[in-house]
Amino acid sequence: MRPVQINERYRKGELSTRAIKQRLIIKVLAMAPDQTRNAIARQLVRELGLSASNAYHYVFKELGECLIPGGIVEQAAYVKTGMGPRILQKTGIPAFRLSEIGTIIAASLDEIEFSKRSRIVENYLISKATSDSRSFAVYEEALSRFRKNPQFGLEMLKQGVSEFLQGKLDQPIALLLKTV
Repeated sequence: MRPVQINERYRKGELSTRAIKQRLIIKVLAMAPDQTRNAIARQLVRELGLSASNAYHYVFKELGECLIPGGIVEQAAYVKTGMGPRILQKTGIPAFRLSEIGTIIAASLDEIEFSKRSRIVENYLISKATSDSRSFAVYEEALSRFRKNPQFGLEMLKQGVSEFLQGKLDQPIALLLKTV
């Protein structure tokens, strides 16, 4: 498999190189939660063809400056290690996962296959319906409509995420709940 060249999408004016890397980090965490920075960096190396040191630097920078402060990614736990400095052997290496908002943002990315994105949205709506008894009917209705037309639901979700990131909506799933 040929690594995706960052410059192809960048030159077309679709996305900045930083956005491409952020989207890939979100994709990696959506596919396999509780990943360390090193595991995420290895995926960047595979998919973008970057050097390992550059990939780790990008992951460290994007997590620390944007994705964690933005509430998209959160620290999940510590993974124990038997090698390396003693302090890491005692405390472990931090592992990361997507937050609730990060999960919805991941479902709006075209980099993730359609069936996986649909499954992410369905799981989110099911968990919200079961956890919030006051809004059970709203989420159950949204889930029913989403299952009838997932393509339209994902398009509305993508638009809702875009408006959420621009500060126009309170939650990224608001448009989906209204119009699915």
